[in-house]
Amino acid sequence: MNKINSSFFKKLGNFLRSSYIFIVLAIIYIPLIMVVLISFNPQTDKGNINLNFGIPNGINYLKLFENDTFINALLNTLLLSVLVTPVSVLIGIMACYGIWKSKSTTKNFVLGTARLSMLNPDAITGISLLLLFSSTWIPMGLNLGFFTVLLAHISFCTPYAIITIYPRMAKMKQNLVLASYDLGESKIHTFIKVIIPYLMPSIMSATAIVIAMSWDDFIITNLVNGSFQTLGTAIYMTRKGIKAWVVTFGAIMIIIALIFIIIMGSIKANKIKKSKVSIINKKGGKANA
Repeated sequence: MNKINSSFFKKLGNFLRSSYIFIVLAIIYIPLIMVVLISFNPQTDKGNINLNFGIPNGINYLKLFENDTFINALLNTLLLSVLVTPVSVLIGIMACYGIWKSKSTTKNFVLGTARLSMLNPDAITGISLLLLFSSTWIPMGLNLGFFTVLLAHISFCTPYAIITIYPRMAKMKQNLVLASYDLGESKIHTFIKVIIPYLMPSIMSATAIVIAMSWDDFIITNLVNGSFQTLGTAIYMTRKGIKAWVVTFGAIMIIIALIFIIIMGSIKANKIKKSKVSIINKKGGKANA
């Protein structure tokens, strides 16, 4: 009996070792695939998605842009991301450059503050911003709405930009900047022509993270938005069932993300293949020589 159990667990261990990556991928992607499949179900009279699979159709996709709630929330979210992203990333770049030139104590303090802001619960951050606007914004006769949401998003997105950009900034050699000065470039031209191109990979990463954080936020936005609705608040504030437009929009985002992953994976695989071919050709050339 013990031998049977030992053999069983051994086979189970071998199976898990050889296929655990596929199990992890299945756990991640099966729920996403289910969202895509459910998006083709017809919707009810109240606009909710029908969870019972039937004959698939694309009526939800055709009606998606006829939904005023979705259109208004989408336009508001796009407007926010267009404004929040460049401001947060620019502040992040300037802050990282300042940190890079500062003493270690100042550097540790600023980076620690940025990390603390990221670790702080969204509810606490939202309440603190609400208290700030209540004591400054509202007394001036202004209401909570677009501008308070804009300021709030810049506030909580900027630390992510700083933390993402700084590791790249820390690797930059001082000699690179000094060489630009020796060639007669001003500080502004050096910043634009040398530092920005050097930081571009991390700037692109920070841009993607800021956009994702701005699109995804609900708690902070809901506390300071007044009547201003984003996709996050519109989705989370749905009542009495899951709306068809929510599932349909989610399916579109999943499909776009999967296509992007496949394209990027193909490009990377192609580069690896070319590099291997190049190495083989070089070795063959040396052998012939």
